[in-house]
Amino acid sequence: MNTSVIIPAHNAARTLPQTLDALVHTQPAPLEVIVVDDGSTDETARLAKSYDVRVLALEKNRGAAAAKNRGAEIAQGDVVLFIDADIVPPRDVVATLQNVFETRRCDGVVGLLDENIPHTNWASQYKNLWMNFTYARFANAPRIGLFYTSIAAMKRAKFLELGGFDENYRGASIAEDTEFGQRAWGNGANIVLAPNLRVMHLKAYLWQSVLQEDFKRAYALTLMRLRSVRLANQRGSAFFTSVPFFYQLAVPTIYLTFLFFLLGFFAPQFFLVALAGILFFNFLNASLLTFLARKRGCLFAVQAALFLPLDVFVVGLGMLRAFLDFARGVRY
Repeated sequence: MNTSVIIPAHNAARTLPQTLDALVHTQPAPLEVIVVDDGSTDETARLAKSYDVRVLALEKNRGAAAAKNRGAEIAQGDVVLFIDADIVPPRDVVATLQNVFETRRCDGVVGLLDENIPHTNWASQYKNLWMNFTYARFANAPRIGLFYTSIAAMKRAKFLELGGFDENYRGASIAEDTEFGQRAWGNGANIVLAPNLRVMHLKAYLWQSVLQEDFKRAYALTLMRLRSVRLANQRGSAFFTSVPFFYQLAVPTIYLTFLFFLLGFFAPQFFLVALAGILFFNFLNASLLTFLARKRGCLFAVQAALFLPLDVFVVGLGMLRAFLDFARGVRY
């Protein structure tokens, strides 16, 4: 099978050249590389045109979902491989994909973010390792309901049959790939995770941007879940998430802990309950913290243990906002 690489790009001039430089040196080469310039106002289009790639320019910013769909519509390959404009794929990305499709007889393949990235600050390292941790858990699953488009491929015919990405998602990529993965899962598509297919993520984070992104993702995933429940009797509605159950349980745990801490000012015995809540919270996150300690050392894991309560609290706020918005008719 031949492969068309699709790169949605909006104001991606800073990182797109590194992505294209890597693709130029892949062996074997893909059939084509399609850069979809999603209404950029920087040098994205000019830089893309300096490479031997196809450039599809959208007149205005339509969002990552629409950009990826437009790329898939004009693709000529049997397989469409979606890569973000801040991703550096390995030299053997096409060969690895071909091998997975042939040996596992699947409809789609999802890779992992590599554990190593160019940014050494704590927030960037933490966010990258978190994404690696949550997806790597599915390495041995016979099929998954995930389609993480930092690195994800599907047979083009199956992708079009499933209707592509939901273009109600209008902004930067945040949940349209998750929704597509769930829809594919609900319709019986066979998507697998290939742990040996790893890409380097160039995105840098500050701890504030981690919180902002986690709020947005929690908001989008909660709305998605509420829509899924509402459409439970319709074919193709399903809910499959990469978020570990222990992390989901950590949300009510941290809120109850905070409540008992406040009550402790009126009845000191509640401080003990709050302390027990913190201990239970860390117990829930023990597998993640152990993973982080193994990869980056104990100090890094301790920093994560201090950051996680705040992060989970913000995730809860995103979920609460989604419930309130859904109640007044918001669906996306």
